[in-house]
Amino acid sequence: MSAALDLTKHIEVTITEDSEDDYQYEEVPADDDFSLLEGDEDLIKALQTIQEQAEDAQIIAQQSVLTSKHSVSEIPEVVDDFLCNFLVRMGMVRTLDCFQTEWYELMQKGAIERKDIGFVPDMYTYNQHLEMENRRLKKELENYKLAASKAKEALQKIQKERDFHRMHHKRVVQEKNRLISDIKRLKAHYASYEPMLKQLTEKYQTILRQKMLTNLERDRAVGQDSEFPIDTQVNPYLARAKECTRPLKSGVYRLSSTLKVHDLAVSW
Repeated sequence: MSAALDLTKHIEVTITEDSEDDYQYEEVPADDDFSLLEGDEDLIKALQTIQEQAEDAQIIAQQSVLTSKHSVSEIPEVVDDFLCNFLVRMGMVRTLDCFQTEWYELMQKGAIERKDIGFVPDMYTYNQHLEMENRRLKKELENYKLAASKAKEALQKIQKERDFHRMHHKRVVQEKNRLISDIKRLKAHYASYEPMLKQLTEKYQTILRQKMLTNLERDRAVGQDSEFPIDTQVNPYLARAKECTRPLKSGVYRLSSTLKVHDLAVSW
C-alpha cells in the first residue's frame, strides 16, 4: 500500500547559490604574499601561518564545490507502482485491491520475477506529470474564474453605487444652482426696495420732526392761554326760560303748519 500511495518517483535536486554563480575561485598558493624576515619570525610562527593559509585554501575549494550545480538522475517508476498510482488517482479502489491480490499472489508463486518486471518508459511518466499539471492548472483556472466572477459582481455593485452617487451629485448641483439663482433674484428684488426704504425713512424723520415742533408749539400756546372772562351781561332769554319750567299738557298743542316730505310710508 505504501507503494500505491506514491504518485511519482521523479526526483531532481539542484544546489545553487545565485550570488556567486559567475565568480571564479582560484587557489592561493602557500608562498604568495608570504615572506619571513630573518631575525624577526621564528619557525613555529611560520608553520602556523602556513597551516592557516592551507585551511583557507581548503575552505575556498569547498565553497567552489558547493556552488557548482549537481542534478540527481531521474529514477524510473516500476510498472506495478505506476498501475497502483493510476488506480488510486482514478479512485478505482476495488480494482486496486483485485490487482494487488493477484499480483502478490503470482509473485509468491514465483510466476513473476522482480527482475522481469521492468520500468515504465519515460514517456508514460512524463504524460502522467503533464496530466497532473493539467489538473492543477484547471483547478487554478476554476479558482481564478470564481474570483473573477466575484470581482465582476463587486465591480457591478460599485458601478451601480457610483451611478447612484453621480445622479445624486447632479441633483444636488442642480438644486444648488437653483438656490443660487433664487438668492440672486431675491437680492436684486430687495435691492430695488432700498431707494424706497430710504425715501420712507426720510419722510418718517421729517414727520417726526414736524410732530415734535407741533408739540412744542402746543405746549407754548397752552402756556400763553389766559382764563375765560366772567360774563357780566344780562341774558334776555333767561326770563322766558323760567316761565316754561312746567311741562305742557296734551291739549295745549295745536297744528300751526304742514310740511310735505314724502308720499309713501316710511319703513325702519
